[in-house]
Amino acid sequence: MHLHVYDEDLAGKDSIGSAKIDLKKHDFSRSPYDAWIQLPAMLGLRSNGEIHVKIEYHVSHFEII
Repeated sequence: MHLHVYDEDLAGKDSIGSAKIDLKKHDFSRSPYDAWIQLPAMLGLRSNGEIHVKIEYHVSHFEII
C-alpha cells in the first residue's frame, strides 16, 4: 500500500510525505494492522512526522437471489 499524505488549507494542498506498507507480511486473520508509520522527508534525512494506520479485514457473506 502506498500512502501519500497532504495538508489542505486556504493556500492549497501541500505534500507532507509518503510511505509504503507491505501488507503481504501481515496476517489479518490474527489481528488488524495497527502501526505508526514514519513519513520521511526528502532524501530520508529526517522525518516529517508520522501517521497512525489501522486496517481491518472482514469477510462478507451474501446471497444472490
